[in-house]
Amino acid sequence: MLKCAKKLQVFALILLTSALLLAAINPNIASVKAQGQATIVVMAALGGTTDPSGTTTYDDGTPVTLTATAGDGFVFQNWEIATSAGANIVYDNPATLTVSGGVSYGVQAFFAPIQAPPGTTATANLATAAIVVVLAAAGGTTTPAPGTYALDSAASLMLTATPDSGWVFHNWIISGTPLTHGAYSFTATPTDNPYNVNHGYGNTYTYQPVFSPISPTVSNAPTATPTSTMGGISDTAIIIALAVVLVIVVIAFGAFAYMKRSKK
Repeated sequence: MLKCAKKLQVFALILLTSALLLAAINPNIASVKAQGQATIVVMAALGGTTDPSGTTTYDDGTPVTLTATAGDGFVFQNWEIATSAGANIVYDNPATLTVSGGVSYGVQAFFAPIQAPPGTTATANLATAAIVVVLAAAGGTTTPAPGTYALDSAASLMLTATPDSGWVFHNWIISGTPLTHGAYSFTATPTDNPYNVNHGYGNTYTYQPVFSPISPTVSNAPTATPTSTMGGISDTAIIIALAVVLVIVVIAFGAFAYMKRSKK
């Protein structure tokens, strides 16, 4: 038995030595599997945690579920997923990322601090609250100011859009999931201003005003009809001059006829 065990040890040593020699001769053999894997680096986030976290690797084509959990006083806002080809913003939570082998992904979760609407107190139960994210827009301001707010059930918030000089309010853009209002009529682009937020309890929605620049108006005042001129003299002056000349010719002709009769 002892001789057999020694033989097995020698055989195992030979195999290990052979593998090391092959790896030294062609190091690419050892990295073939690694090249077919994707790497996801999830960075730490302020205001919550993520699953997975840190650096993980996956085989090509693996669907990876990204889950963000907000901490006290915060709400999940969005993911930012970046590769060498660019970055994408994803609002789903959980979100599914199907990876490609050989690609490295940088993932960041963003959480926003929750505020109480002006004149109210903070809600104690975010699960039943309406999370209202007010976004800024070019051409005007909002009341309340851009931020993330939590509304208690059965409460309401009046969103007011104030256009800057030279701009006019056009409509709101509402986004979120699910984008419904039960059995009540609802539009994702309301024109009400102020807009009464009294829906969406238990969900998160964003509200952004749209402002349009005011086009300059064209005056409708009547314009004078230009009169043609000849050598700087208007048509009216020419007509008057012709009339005077005609009168002079008539008078002269009459005088000439009178003088001719007098001679006879």
